[in-house]
Amino acid sequence: MEEKIVAQRIRNIRTEKGLTLEEVARLTGFTKSLISKIENNKVSPPVSTLATIARALNVSLGDFFSPADAQSVKIVRRADRVDYKAGDLGSGHSIQSLVSGFRRQRMEPLIITIDDPDNYQLRLYSHPGQEFILVIEGSMGYRYDNQEFVLGEGDCLYFDAQNSHGPLPFKRQRVVYLSVLG
Repeated sequence: MEEKIVAQRIRNIRTEKGLTLEEVARLTGFTKSLISKIENNKVSPPVSTLATIARALNVSLGDFFSPADAQSVKIVRRADRVDYKAGDLGSGHSIQSLVSGFRRQRMEPLIITIDDPDNYQLRLYSHPGQEFILVIEGSMGYRYDNQEFVLGEGDCLYFDAQNSHGPLPFKRQRVVYLSVLG
């Protein structure tokens, strides 16, 4: 998915709701300058920043990736999944959005793959809402606040996403997991 489309959707949603850049900045805690840079496609924000903006605009994260005429039922074929390619994702991993274009989407299911754990750069996220993690392949550590958990294939984790969290991949071990933001 091109970041340009996401930038346009954020601006369109903000203006449709009659909000100014200043109001969105106040609601998110971000600067007016950052919001403007995101809307003008000058910055590729991480998913956690997009989630915070979505919450401030009272929409789902998926609304940024879907057209205004989103559907009320949606089938997404494997070949049609949307790859999220933010400039600051860092190396070693990829994110695939499983669903976009669903009307009033309240969850954002993502497949996250860490192919190159030796070059993965640790990032901790925090965003409004809750999150669900299911390890599909491999195993990994996962940090939540000051705690670290070891998760293997089939293990799940459910938590309040406002606290800092993020994957801690094991060296030389590929991991694929489902993350559902809601």
